[in-house]
Order: sequence, then C-alpha cells, then structure tokens
Amino acid sequence: MLFDADAHYMPKDAYDAMQGEFRHMRPLIRTDGSGATMRFLGDNHPRVAYSFPVEASCDVDRRIKDIERLGINCQLLFPGHSGIYNNIADPGAARALVQNHNDGMAEAEKKSDGRLLSTFCLTMQHPDIAIEELQRCVNTHGMRCAVICPNVDGAPIDDLALWDFYAEAERLGVVLAFHADADSKLVGHEHFGRWRLYNCLGFPFDYMHAIVCMIYSGLLDRFPNLKLLFAEAGVSFLPFLEDRLEDTTETFKSPLAHKHFNVRGQPANKKDTSEYFNMFYHAVGLDESLLEMVIAKYGVDKFLIGTDFPHPDAHMNVAQTVEKLTSISGEALEAITWKNAVNLFNLEERHGRSTADQSVAAE
Repeated sequence: MLFDADAHYMPKDAYDAMQGEFRHMRPLIRTDGSGATMRFLGDNHPRVAYSFPVEASCDVDRRIKDIERLGINCQLLFPGHSGIYNNIADPGAARALVQNHNDGMAEAEKKSDGRLLSTFCLTMQHPDIAIEELQRCVNTHGMRCAVICPNVDGAPIDDLALWDFYAEAERLGVVLAFHADADSKLVGHEHFGRWRLYNCLGFPFDYMHAIVCMIYSGLLDRFPNLKLLFAEAGVSFLPFLEDRLEDTTETFKSPLAHKHFNVRGQPANKKDTSEYFNMFYHAVGLDESLLEMVIAKYGVDKFLIGTDFPHPDAHMNVAQTVEKLTSISGEALEAITWKNAVNLFNLEERHGRSTADQSVAAE
C-alpha cells in the first residue's frame, strides 16, 4: 500500500465556471507558444514559472490513471499555489476566491471515490474568514486537511490574531498541512530568484522559521493536539534545527544573559524544545541521504512518502523506488508508505472501506 502525501492538482473547471463580483480575479490557466502557465492578479504563477501539463494537473480521470500506473493507492492533493490567496487584501474577494477553489477541490475528491484526498485553502490574513471557511469545508464537504503557508504574506505564522483559528482547527481535528510556495514571502525570498532557490533553500528555511515560531511562542503548549504536516522540504534539516534551538535555549538560560533580553522577547515554551519535534508529521523525499538517520532519531511514526507529482521534480516510478529502499527496516517502510497516513487522516474511517478494497474493485 502506498500513500502519496505530496501531490498537486488545480481545479481548472471550478476556476472557469466561477461567477459573481470577483470572477475577474479568478486564476486563469493559459497556453501559448511556451506552454501552459497560470495567470493570477496579472502575474504568472509561480515565480519559478515553468510550463506544466494541464491534463495531468487538472483532470481527475487522468490523475486516477496516473496514480494507478505509478502504483499509488491514495494521494493527497495540494494546490499548485499554496500562498497566492494570502496576498488578497479585500476580504470579500479573498472569501469568494478560496470558496471557489475549495469547492473545486472537494469535487475532485468526491469524483475520485476516495483515491484522492483534497486539501483546502484559507485566507490566513483574514483570520475570521479563515475560521468560517475552515468550518464550511469540514461541515459542508467533509474535508479534513487545510493547506497553509509557513508565513502569512511575510508575517509570522504564530501571530496572536490567528490563535482562535488554531483553537478551531484543534477542536475539529483538521490536519494543518504546511506547504511553502514560491509566491509567498519566503525567508530570504528577495535573494532566491535564481537557480530554483525558492524551493531549494526557501522551503526548509521557511519551515524552520515556522517551527521556531510555534515552539517559542507557546502556541504548541496552548494547542497540544494540533495535527501538523510539513511537505516538500525534506527532513534532513530537523536534527540541525533541534541542535540550534537547544543552543539558543541555553543562551537564554545563561546567568550571563541577565537583563540582556526583553522579557516578552524570551521563549515562552514550557517544555524542552526537543519534545515538540514529535508533534510534526513530514512528507519525505525518496532520495534523502540522511533519511535513515532522521528516522532512527525521531522514530517511524511521523514520516510519509511524498512525490510532488506532477511537478518537474516529481519522483517518478515511486512504487519501484520504494521497493528498492534497503536502508530502513520493513516496519519503517510500512509506516511511512501507508500506516502513518491512515493514522493521520483516518483513512479507513473516512472512506468506509479500505483504499486497498477500492483499488481491487477498480481493477
């Protein structure tokens, strides 16, 4: 059994069918001599723009055929644009655009009969609207995973205005899946315009900053049952980050630091920083040289396989690659390919029958 925890899909049909006052602001997928791109608010998305295959990115029937060919039983769908809706200042436009997107994603999940799980977007710059849309997606569509950027249009993810949102996400048991985006204001983004650095450096940098914010702000103490997933940045940065946080904590505790730090500028976490790392799920790449070490350090129950399909850096032939992984135990392999996803997303409960049964039925 294989669960793909990082794939991408865009509900083009929903975009094209959008009506109402803000229809002119909808995402537009356009093709010219250089191939297909997405236009949004007058710009191409993303800033690392490439031509993408429209059918593979926007058609549910084609996606089902693709995942069957790749040996994937179930796939989590992120948008191709996790951060662009955070740029919209007008509350009415923000609400209309995310509702249109989320309705399209819900339709894709429904049409797939459980083979695809869709994330839904939120306008985190408008926390009250984010809470309303969170409730709507859960209560109307039965969706259970929201995608958020690790920053809110450049602002920190632990901003006090968002704490009511986190309270509601915890109450509803929604998975908050962090996915960085080249159109969000990544840490150091002003220097990342070359060599695909938005992904290479921006994603892990932004995740490290988000993790630090959630730990040191005390947010994770206040909401200890949040379900948090980080996608498409690998996991090799985790031991490094943990070591740096330990060093920073010791600095704050040092007797030489007396009165050197503003009281409200000091960390508010109640536990040792290392304890919080067990709260995070991660989508891992299949080519990470430190994967075995990271799994040995943090255990097997927080990692899932992610392919990034159908983006240019997607891991093709993922099922065959998984079969060749000999650096981790059989128990760990079963956990990261299927069992952890079942636990995180309640797959058996959610779909009424196992995805394995659905796959057999499809054959």
